[in-house]
Amino acid sequence: MEIFEHLSIATGLGVTVLDVSGHVKFESSLSKQIAPFLQKLQETLDCVEAEKSALLYGCYYQARRFGGRYVFLTPTGLTYCTSPLIGDAGELEAGVALGPFLMTDYEEYVELDVLGHYKISNDDAATIATEIKNVPYFSPKQARSVGELLYACVVSRLNLQTIKPLVPIRADMIPITYSIKKESELLAAISVGDTNKAGALLNDILGHILFSPNLSMEALRLRVFELTVLLSRAALKGGANIDAIFGLNYSYLHEIDELKSPEDAVQWLHSVTRRFAQHVFDYADSKHVDTLNRAIAFIKSNYEKKITLQDIADYVYLNVTYFSKVFKDETGQTPGNFITAMRIDAGKNLLLDPSVSIADIPEMVGFESQSYFTRVFKKAENCTPAQYRRMNRAV
Repeated sequence: MEIFEHLSIATGLGVTVLDVSGHVKFESSLSKQIAPFLQKLQETLDCVEAEKSALLYGCYYQARRFGGRYVFLTPTGLTYCTSPLIGDAGELEAGVALGPFLMTDYEEYVELDVLGHYKISNDDAATIATEIKNVPYFSPKQARSVGELLYACVVSRLNLQTIKPLVPIRADMIPITYSIKKESELLAAISVGDTNKAGALLNDILGHILFSPNLSMEALRLRVFELTVLLSRAALKGGANIDAIFGLNYSYLHEIDELKSPEDAVQWLHSVTRRFAQHVFDYADSKHVDTLNRAIAFIKSNYEKKITLQDIADYVYLNVTYFSKVFKDETGQTPGNFITAMRIDAGKNLLLDPSVSIADIPEMVGFESQSYFTRVFKKAENCTPAQYRRMNRAV
């Protein structure tokens, strides 16, 4: 396992080798250093078993499925690169996980991946915001590179040239890889509202699939299935209503088996593409005044309670990522910062009333502890709540 220790030192990431039951067979020094934080994070978010299952699934099934390389997010919102270790008989013996690292900035991680999905205390959120900075940030390009390094170490250790995918790749299945590469470009284009580029990518993928050489009907149905899933992900990334998209998906996926000829598939795919595109592009171009007004009204009515980004996004019928983007684009601040500012303003008003105890104010305005309220208040106002009351009393 010495090669994995060298890999860990070179990348600045932990390396963990897990057997098929999830037991640790090897941990690099960096893995051991960050293990206490990861354990605490999983316990705080109540996802210990989910995180373990996700790592096993990534190491064994997905990494083998994609030819020995897989980069993915776990339930904690952290990113890992994984690769399988295969025995002489071709059986899976262990899985190697390289990570964790972040592919988003630290503020967005806490805002979206933690507070957007989990209801935790303000103190826990503050602790995570501080300690997550021990996890390195990698760009997508860096993530791909460290994934390739892990793969190279694995095949070197196994004395292999490559790791065979779980499903044998035939010549007529090569276009699948092409579509997977285009997926990230399509999602990125939609997320920034670049409808022209997104439309061109959709056409590119569609044309590549339909006009591939030696295309059997079985392979064509596989491509149709992939494209349908791709379009639904793009629609959700673009902010389309999740119930509407899942409803379309359910209907479409049952229709794929009924396609009998390439002509049927061409006509069907054109119809599906137009329908999904309408959900994505029309939604992305719409105005968000009503959505923002409803979101702000919800925050004003509930800021004194423990509310999450998911609560607000559900109220305005958007997914969390898209809602956060719309809110920040239109207001210039994240939903979390907006809520905090509203709570601080409410606290300042209460501090002007000498009959209200300072100790009671944090809970009255949505903070779970006085220490966290004091810390946030001092950062915003450059004084403690007690100092603020004394200064305004003197005035």
